[in-house]
Amino acid sequence: MRLHTVELIHVRVPLRRPFRTAYGDTTHKEALLIRAETDGGVGWGECAAEVAPSYTAEFVDSAWLVLRDHLVPRLQASAWSSYEELDDRLATVRGHPMAKAAVETALLDAHLRERAKSLASYLGATRPTVPVGVVVDLDDHLSETVETAQARAGEGYRRIKVKIMPGRDLDIVRAVRMALGDSVDVWVDANGRYVLADRALRDLDELGLGLIEQPLDPDAWTDHGALARELTTAVCLDESIRSIADARLARHLGAADVVNVKPSRVGGVRAARQIVDECAAAGIGAWVGGLLDLGINRAVNLAVAALDGCNLPGDISATDRYFDRDITEPFVLDRNGSLSVPSAPGIGVEVDAAAVALYTVAQITLR
Repeated sequence: MRLHTVELIHVRVPLRRPFRTAYGDTTHKEALLIRAETDGGVGWGECAAEVAPSYTAEFVDSAWLVLRDHLVPRLQASAWSSYEELDDRLATVRGHPMAKAAVETALLDAHLRERAKSLASYLGATRPTVPVGVVVDLDDHLSETVETAQARAGEGYRRIKVKIMPGRDLDIVRAVRMALGDSVDVWVDANGRYVLADRALRDLDELGLGLIEQPLDPDAWTDHGALARELTTAVCLDESIRSIADARLARHLGAADVVNVKPSRVGGVRAARQIVDECAAAGIGAWVGGLLDLGINRAVNLAVAALDGCNLPGDISATDRYFDRDITEPFVLDRNGSLSVPSAPGIGVEVDAAAVALYTVAQITLR
């Protein structure tokens, strides 16, 4: 394949309502889109980096620079004949997995469209639909969080994940658990805000939760191992898992009962498939999380979530959970609490050029 022209497009898409986590409030989804013209056709990618370096070290402006000045020029320099050769070229830039994932998605999209093959089929996924859950963020009042959780359960989501942080945890989760009963599985996500000694983690362990996601700092490997051995509730790692090497380290240390596999965070769909396979071999649960994704990455996440090794509902909510208008056709929850896996060639969805133009705040063309 030869990469000819790349458009980097910074979009800002309004959320239907502010989304609050331990990292702060989000009112718009800002993302970098990549439109890549190759000798085989056109493909699209989406960089999931956030505005600030909070969730990971990457952020929108850093991704823009590394794509513009380093990754894209390396790929435009000459053609390559295999994905291993592509990986070698990307590896000359250290880190920046979200930027690399966006490039990989665009190139795979173009490559697979040319061959009339879907991304899910390329990955080896066979399930046409996948069950999904939804995230309930931190509302100002406990009653609002409970009402939101009940509304989401009423929409058909198979499990509810509640965002928590020190001081806003036990009472909220207990109230949601009581309101939902046993009809819906309840998870919590701490985004690494606790320490091993926190009593709240032991109190949460008594509530019959499905899992506790990223309770400690991403680099607290041995503490996560100690916590996983102590708690009855499954410990899930998210921010800690940045590569296949991290997944193997978690396995070695017994630091995770479950892993949240986010293709954007680990460098792309091929790395994500490796991690899913690693988890399956180790008897570790796996599911696919999201990052307030737009339609491109939502399609990518569904393709990975359709792999047999993903055995828990992912955070791949329907489009209307977050956006009135996305940059692709909407994803709609079915009556069974599942989303359809795109089966058309490439990533399986078409980009709405008018919506992209509406949301664009910066753009550059690299030839």
